[in-house]
Amino acid sequence: MKNIVLLAIILIFSAQILAQTNFRPITYEDAITEATAEGKYVFIDFYTDWCAPCKMMTRDVFPQKKVGEYMNSKFVCIQLNAEKEGKDLAELFQVKAYPTFIVTDINKEVIMKKEGGASPDKFIAAIDREIDPEKSPERLKERYDGGERTPELIKAYVDWKMSDQGQDEAQEEVAVIISDYFNGMSDADRLSSENLFIYTNYVESPSDPIAQYMVKHRDDFAPEVKDVVMKCISDMYKQEIFNYLCAGIPYDEFEYQFVKKTINELGMNSSHCYDSSFELIECHSKGDLDTFLALCEEKYSDLDNDQKFYLMAGFSKLMDMDDKELRQRAAKFVRGKLPEMEVRLLFFIARVLSELEME
Repeated sequence: MKNIVLLAIILIFSAQILAQTNFRPITYEDAITEATAEGKYVFIDFYTDWCAPCKMMTRDVFPQKKVGEYMNSKFVCIQLNAEKEGKDLAELFQVKAYPTFIVTDINKEVIMKKEGGASPDKFIAAIDREIDPEKSPERLKERYDGGERTPELIKAYVDWKMSDQGQDEAQEEVAVIISDYFNGMSDADRLSSENLFIYTNYVESPSDPIAQYMVKHRDDFAPEVKDVVMKCISDMYKQEIFNYLCAGIPYDEFEYQFVKKTINELGMNSSHCYDSSFELIECHSKGDLDTFLALCEEKYSDLDNDQKFYLMAGFSKLMDMDDKELRQRAAKFVRGKLPEMEVRLLFFIARVLSELEME
């Protein structure tokens, strides 16, 4: 029995190792040799000991399964400290920022050079545009204008749009592209794992038709993506509550009640984790800010860390800034919570207090 348990542990650990990006403990010259034998490019991650984005990539991005599968299939990967063993090579490739990612062919010609960290999807998409001629910006546009509507093309095309244009301009154009693509699909395509990126990357509000489709058909998705879909739904509604809690969006009674009803129906509030947030949002919507401040004092300790963050980060927006006495009371409430605030919240509180305490 002990041997069976040990074997199971070894297999699980091995699967986790294989799923992540395989950085080989070899030199660049050895990487060229292995890439030649395997028919791959060489990928170099230039990092430093003090670089926070470098650590983020190593901790959060490279270990992810989809990143590992992509990287291991195309590259012999190595990591080099640009201030130690990789110093000479970093100078050769004119590395000026960290992290810097270099892809070379087996003749040591640079195929791609990318600076800075990125989310898993954006990281993969950025590399793909550089190394795959079919995903160059010019070719993507040509394929899209020619009528191609495959999941691979749409994902690559909107990723490029988001990275190439200003955020607001790109969001409007991408929203149209995604909507047209979604409307032209069959139910089978909408529920397939290949099109999961639509829901995970391009759905924000529960009022979006695509979001409503996702919620309505949550049990119909392919088994391998159901957990991802449910997390996407949960995160979407959680963010909507946060938006109401910090006055990030205007209060709309009909839409708010729809969100609250759906959260309860989907079992997301089975532990009553949203009850205090509901009370605060509804109290504030009635306009009695004296009662709202009193409720904040009463319910603050019941909120989780994320709920506290959003309430406090937008607290000045929740007040009547023309009422000096109210602002002073609000500032006193905020100051009273300073000792227990998370560090990430303290960065926002200085602005909140300056607004509340202005003369």
